[in-house]
Amino acid sequence: MNLPLYIARKYFFSKNISNVIHVISLISILGIFFGSAALIIILSAFNGFESVVGKLYASFDSDLKIIPVSGKYFSPDSLTMNKIKGIQGIKAISPVIEENALFRYRSNQCIGTIKAINPDFIHSSGIDSMIVAGNSNLMEDTISYAVVGGGIAYKLNLRGYDEMHPIQVYVPRKGVEISSLNPENSLSEKNIISGGIFSIQQDFDQKYVLMPIRFARELLDENKGVTALEINFKDKNKVADAQQMIQQILGSKFQVLDRYQQHPSLYKVMHVEKAAVYLVMSLILLIATFNLIGSLLMLALEKQKDMAILLGMGARSGMVKRIITFEGLLLSVSGGVIGIATGGIVCWLQQIFGFVKLGNADSTFVVSAYPIAFNAWDFIIVFITVLVLGFMASWYPAYMANRKIGVGVLSSRE
Repeated sequence: MNLPLYIARKYFFSKNISNVIHVISLISILGIFFGSAALIIILSAFNGFESVVGKLYASFDSDLKIIPVSGKYFSPDSLTMNKIKGIQGIKAISPVIEENALFRYRSNQCIGTIKAINPDFIHSSGIDSMIVAGNSNLMEDTISYAVVGGGIAYKLNLRGYDEMHPIQVYVPRKGVEISSLNPENSLSEKNIISGGIFSIQQDFDQKYVLMPIRFARELLDENKGVTALEINFKDKNKVADAQQMIQQILGSKFQVLDRYQQHPSLYKVMHVEKAAVYLVMSLILLIATFNLIGSLLMLALEKQKDMAILLGMGARSGMVKRIITFEGLLLSVSGGVIGIATGGIVCWLQQIFGFVKLGNADSTFVVSAYPIAFNAWDFIIVFITVLVLGFMASWYPAYMANRKIGVGVLSSRE
C-alpha cells in the first residue's frame, strides 16, 4: 500500500477538516473544473470549424495538384501520364488551365480567373453538389457552358442559366503587347453561355469561373500546355502514398501538393490560432490552481500534529511532502476529470441538437450551429495540462510543510 497516497485520500474525503479548508478546496476544484471544461469545448469548436473549412475547400480542391517548380505552363508527357494513370485508386485526372480574364455580361463586367478542366472532372469533385442555380454541366454536345462563382455572378448580376445573353470572356492575346491606344486589339474574346452558379466559399466564389478546357485552349491559343494536373482518388486514405509515388515519377521539376499544401497559410493560421487559445486557456487554468496553494498550506497547518506523529514514529522526512503533493493532485485531477467529462458531454449535445446557433435566423451561414469535432489528443493534452499544473501548485505547499514539520520534529528529538 502506498501510505502517503492512502493518507492523502483520507484527507480528501475527511469530514474532520475545518469548513474553511473545505470551501477553499471546493473553490479550487470548481476553478479547475470550469477551466478544463472550457478548454475542451473551445478546442472541439476549433476542430469543428477546421473540419467545416476543410470540407468546403475539399469541394473545390482536388486531392492532389501537380504544378511545375518554375514557370507557369508545361506539357504533360504521354509516358509519364500513363504511369500516373496506372496508380491504383485514381478516380479522375484532369489537365487544368488557370488564367486571369475579364468577364462581361450585358452591361456589367469584372475580373476573375478562368479554371478550365475536363467536363467530366467536375463530377468527381464536390462542385456539382454546390450548385445554387442552373446546373453543373460544362458541355452538352458541342456547346460549352460556364459555371460561375457566386461572387462573380453577383458582380455581373447573373442569375444562372442564360442562353440568350452569353458571357464575353477577354484575355490578353498571346504574343501581343497590350496597347493603351486600342486595348481591344490586344485581347482575345470569346463568348460562352452561363450554365450555372456555384457557391462554396468566398475565396472561390469571388475568383473562379469554370469552363471546358477545349474552350480555354481556343480562347488562349494554347494547344498543349497546362498550368496544372489535378487528381481525385476513390479512397482518400491512399492519397499520401500516391503523392510519394507520383513525386518519384515526376522528379524534382514538379511539385505534387495535397489539399493542405495547396493552402498552407490557411491551415497554419488555423493551427496557430488553436495553439494560442490553448495557451490562453491554460494560463486561466493556472490562475485557477492558485487557490489550491492556499488550500494545501492550510491543510498542512491543520494536520501538523498528525504529520509530526508520523515522523516521530519513524516515517521518512519526505513523507509529509508526498502526502501534500498527492492531496494536491487528487484535488486537481478530480476537478479536471469532471471538467473534461462535462466538456465532452456539452460538445456531444451540441453535435446532436445544435442549441448554440451561429448568428440570427436571417443569417446565411454554411452551418446553422457551432460545429463540433472531437480529437482524442485534445482530451489527453488537457488532462496532462491539469496534472502538470496540479503538481506545480502542490510543490511549494508540500516543500514548506515538509521543511517546517520535519525541522520541528528533529528539534524536539534533540
